[in-house]
Amino acid sequence: MKAVFVLMLAVYLNIVSAAEFTSIKSTRVFADKFTNILLKEQFKSAFDSAKPYWPIPKVEIDGIVNKINQQWPVVQQRFGNSVGMEFIRNEKIGGSFLRYYYLHKFQNHAIYWRIDFYKPQETWKINTVTFLDNLDVLYE
Repeated sequence: MKAVFVLMLAVYLNIVSAAEFTSIKSTRVFADKFTNILLKEQFKSAFDSAKPYWPIPKVEIDGIVNKINQQWPVVQQRFGNSVGMEFIRNEKIGGSFLRYYYLHKFQNHAIYWRIDFYKPQETWKINTVTFLDNLDVLYE
């Protein structure tokens, strides 16, 4: 019983003790590094680097990586080889939400990665990471 309590406490502390970013600049530096790792198709490594800053269970992040790894062969088949990454823009909602868009370019088409950060009080943390191939949202 004591071991179960210790395990539950460790899981809880792991969830609530996520690291945070102290400035908008630090979120951008992280997002640039993160997307450069994605460009190399090192999804596990990229998402492992996000774990300290993302206050969700690590098993959920691992599930995201598994889904990407399952979907990526379809991306490669349809769009061809990766040819580069391009920062597109950032958006803000007040002083609490920040979003970055990166275009992941392939030979035949592109997808975009969207990285959202949330600042509930004084520091930023990762809120969501997604990728989509519908580029309509990127047109201004």
